[in-house]
Amino acid sequence: MNKSIILSLFFIFPLILKAQITAADSLLMDLNTEETTASQSLLPDRMLFTQRMLWGENGLYRKVGIAPKVLTAETRAHELKIRRTMFRIHQGVGLATAAAMLAQGFVGNNLYKNGGRNTKDIHESIALGINIGYITTGLMSFTAPPPMINRKKFDNIKLHKILSVVHLSGMIATNVLADQAGDSIQMKKWHRAAGMTTFAAYAAAIATIKFEF
Repeated sequence: MNKSIILSLFFIFPLILKAQITAADSLLMDLNTEETTASQSLLPDRMLFTQRMLWGENGLYRKVGIAPKVLTAETRAHELKIRRTMFRIHQGVGLATAAAMLAQGFVGNNLYKNGGRNTKDIHESIALGINIGYITTGLMSFTAPPPMINRKKFDNIKLHKILSVVHLSGMIATNVLADQAGDSIQMKKWHRAAGMTTFAAYAAAIATIKFEF
């Protein structure tokens, strides 16, 4: 990662942070709107398979008693509060993970230039933290209770989800290439490219939720 890219990320990241914080009000307002429609529809017609598996009418959580077995407007309102809490965790951990990715860019650049066991240990420790944060962020999204309504139109949230496919693929590639890099200059270049692509898609996914189409 050359100096121009590092400097660009240094100025871009505060804007991304502001975008994510500003977006909270919009998304939480959407959650509040969902709560007011609880009497109209208890579960959306379209759900992620994980949401249906866990929170559907015959979902796992209802069978083991984590979620109420009988769906009512009141129980769905409670589930939407859980969804709000999980969204806040998704948002907070996601920002922390993005910050760790940015720090990893600096450490990785220094590692490629100077090497050293201490720098490598730091690089691996940050990578572990990024992986934990990334998985936690994803789980908060994929296992949250479903909303009252799943929008069909293409909007900023849809784009956010599309970008999640890109940065998920990038995360997998980055980890696989990290194990294969070793002393191979070519594999290190591919590893770095995968990491930069992952951060770019991840940052864009955060930024997109600020804008409405």
